[in-house]
Amino acid sequence: MAQATLAARALSERHPGETFVLEPIDTRGDRASAMPLTEASQEGIFVKELEQALLDGRAEIAVHSAKDLPTDATAGLVLSAFLPRADARDVLIARETATLSGLPAGARIGTGSPRRSAQLAARRTDLRFAPIRGNVDSRLGKLRQGDVDAVVLAAAGLIRLGRDAEVHEWLPFNVVLPAPGQGALVLQTRTGSRAGELAREVDHSATRRAVEAERAVLRGLGGGCLSAVGAYAELVDGQLSLTAVVLAEDGSAMVRAAARGQVDDAVVSDIVSRLRAGGAGRLLPDRRPRTLDGVRVMVTRAASQAEPFVRALEAVGAVVVVCPLIRIEAIEVTLPDPDVYDWILFTSVNGVDRFFELLGQRALPGRISIAAIGPETAAALADRGRPAQIVPPLFKAEELAAALPASLVGGARILIPRAAGSRDLLPEQLRRHGARVDVLETYRAVPPADLGEKLHAAIGDGVDIITLTSSSAVRHLVDALGASGLPPRTQLACLGPVTAETAREAGLPVAIIAEEYTTRGLLDALISHQPMTARSR
Repeated sequence: MAQATLAARALSERHPGETFVLEPIDTRGDRASAMPLTEASQEGIFVKELEQALLDGRAEIAVHSAKDLPTDATAGLVLSAFLPRADARDVLIARETATLSGLPAGARIGTGSPRRSAQLAARRTDLRFAPIRGNVDSRLGKLRQGDVDAVVLAAAGLIRLGRDAEVHEWLPFNVVLPAPGQGALVLQTRTGSRAGELAREVDHSATRRAVEAERAVLRGLGGGCLSAVGAYAELVDGQLSLTAVVLAEDGSAMVRAAARGQVDDAVVSDIVSRLRAGGAGRLLPDRRPRTLDGVRVMVTRAASQAEPFVRALEAVGAVVVVCPLIRIEAIEVTLPDPDVYDWILFTSVNGVDRFFELLGQRALPGRISIAAIGPETAAALADRGRPAQIVPPLFKAEELAAALPASLVGGARILIPRAAGSRDLLPEQLRRHGARVDVLETYRAVPPADLGEKLHAAIGDGVDIITLTSSSAVRHLVDALGASGLPPRTQLACLGPVTAETAREAGLPVAIIAEEYTTRGLLDALISHQPMTARSR
């Protein structure tokens, strides 16, 4: 109740004419306090009952610890306010006064968090870990009873209870990075509710900005609130400073990254890209249910780009059929002097790769601003050492144009390196705002050799879903299918509405459209769609 009391106090001080009544609700996490978190089945174990109370109208505002929130939002609910963040560090309390380095060899540490145990094990391989849970009193009770030699807790909880004097060591961030959102309280309400309007007036913008960046890292990595992932963000001179770590659960391996910048999405994209490049995907256990077991999914991306999507599909049980519908063919052009431009806008990973091929050994001037249409393109830029300053929330051309500050567009010189045959929507929209835009076609997407023969062979073996990630892929599919058309039981899944519209204009039925226009979004759409079960053969 300490958290709810703090929230009620903040709301009452801001709205003295309103009455806020505390209504305790036990969550599954509270009731199953003897069960280790790693066996507690899913994220949101401390959250779901509170969310249901909001949806049912039994509550107007739910108070959560931000670190307990699932990475994906719940439909119909919104995070209306973050309260000012408390100390985000973890602390150690020992049975006999000691610090982490001073604990005896083989000491038994009480913690139910894979993140904590992994980081401590990385420091001291001799430590043993006991999965204890419950409130502060029950955890410290285990310590007093001798069940463990020390416990590790969130500092914020002890501070709110006025018990921080019991701490033996405040663990610094270079030893243990906190969970994303640790130390922050968040007020959740129904979308469009009056309670949400009241809550928004106590929102602490700096805390929101930091916590949302930390959660975006977790989401970008595909982890959840029970993963061995630590992240901490703060604002330094108006810029977002973000550090994150991913560990094997036994602490035997880790990858760490830090970045700082003015544009939060670009900082997050940089961090996620570097963590993945360092092997984060191998360290995170895959807890995603195998919901595509036996479903035959065709991946049609260019051969050089298919592997990550193939691995992701196989991880959820899909039987993957690889049949590239496009091949990237370089266009021999001369790259204009980049120094004459204020902005360079990238609309694809292929555009990034080809641009830097043309740039060669020349340096890209640091004063030039960079924008990317989506996180995968931003990650490709980060890999080249030039993180994007702007990544729009929706990954399509009109959103990229809208994301550029109006004050910076008028009169600006803008270069757009892109594929031949791309839509002119982006340059035209920028020109209407007074920008001087040069379009440079650096590559074309062409059909691979013998595509018709290869496609018919793949379909003949049986395909449940064909994934399409570009309009070029759609056109090549139609040409290769010829008069035979699409098999009646085969569904099409498209990466966003533009690709879907191209398919429909070609007379193809579209069953699935990704809401997030990335291959990860396409994977999520396939899982959510719960497509036809695999054919029996």
